[in-house]
Amino acid sequence: MAQNSLAEAVPLSPEPQQRPNIEQPQRQARPQSNPQRNPQSQKLPVSKFEKCLMTVCGLILATLMVFVVSSKIAMSNAQHELQSVNSNVTAIQNRNTNAQQEINELQSRTRLDKIAKKQGLTLQNDRIRNVNK
Repeated sequence: MAQNSLAEAVPLSPEPQQRPNIEQPQRQARPQSNPQRNPQSQKLPVSKFEKCLMTVCGLILATLMVFVVSSKIAMSNAQHELQSVNSNVTAIQNRNTNAQQEINELQSRTRLDKIAKKQGLTLQNDRIRNVNK
């Protein structure tokens, strides 16, 4: 009748009430013959092998924890060193760029012509040769 499993079974007709019968002896509650077991009283002893195994596993775990912490510290130090090297590289690249720009300004054709005129030199194009390596 019910479509889901949450429904309760309801009887369709009311059950007839039972009258106490004098002939039937009343049931008495019997004490249980099985004593309740205490789970704490049944602990098994730990063998020497298990103690050694737990000790070895504990030492391995402690060693791994120390290794992880030291690895994180080493990684942090390496990262700090990398940042300082990167900042040094950037500073050197800026100096190289500035030096290259200064070299290009000093080698410019107009500057060389200005210095030549100041010294009293003249440019003769028929005497110029281009040399290639």
